[in-house]
Amino acid sequence: MVEKKFEHGLLKAGFSGAVVIGWLVFMILFLAFYSEGFQTNEKFAILLLSILIIIVLLGGFWAFWSLRLMSKKDWEMFKIKGFKWRLIGTITYGLALLLILIYCFWYLWIDFNFWQYLAVLFVVLLVSGGLLGGIWASWSSIYKDEMNKFGEEFGKKFENEFKESFEKKEEKETE
Repeated sequence: MVEKKFEHGLLKAGFSGAVVIGWLVFMILFLAFYSEGFQTNEKFAILLLSILIIIVLLGGFWAFWSLRLMSKKDWEMFKIKGFKWRLIGTITYGLALLLILIYCFWYLWIDFNFWQYLAVLFVVLLVSGGLLGGIWASWSSIYKDEMNKFGEEFGKKFENEFKESFEKKEEKETE
C-alpha cells in the first residue's frame, strides 16, 4: 500500500495565515470605521458571524486535505466505539452554538452593556468547554490505549512529512 505524503505544507500554512490576518484586518477596520450604526449586541453578533465564517472556511479546507491524506490504517481510528459520533457531535454542537449565540446577540440580548455581553460569551464558552471536556474525557479514559496507539503513529507520520515538505521547498529555492 502506498502511503500518502504530506505536500504543500507551506501553501496550507500560508493560506491559513492569510485568512486569519484578513479576518483581523476586517475586524479592526469594521470596529474602527464602520460599526458606528450598530449597537454593542450587534457588534458581538457580527464578530461571532465572522468567526463562524473563518471556522467553516479553514475547517473545511483542513478537513478536506486531512481526509485525503489519511491512510486505511488511519481510518481504523473511526472504528473505535463512540469516536465518530463524538467527533460529529462536537463539530455540530460548536457550529450550532455559534448560530444560537449569533441569533441571541442580534435579537434577544439587546439591553446589556459591553461587559455583560462579554460575561455571557465567556460563561457560555466555559460551560460548553466543560461539557465537551467531560464527554471526551469519560470516553478517552476507557479507550486511551487504542487512542495512544493511533496518536503516536499519526503524530510521528505528520511531523516527519511536514518537515519533509518544507525541506523540499528549501532545496528547490537553493537550486
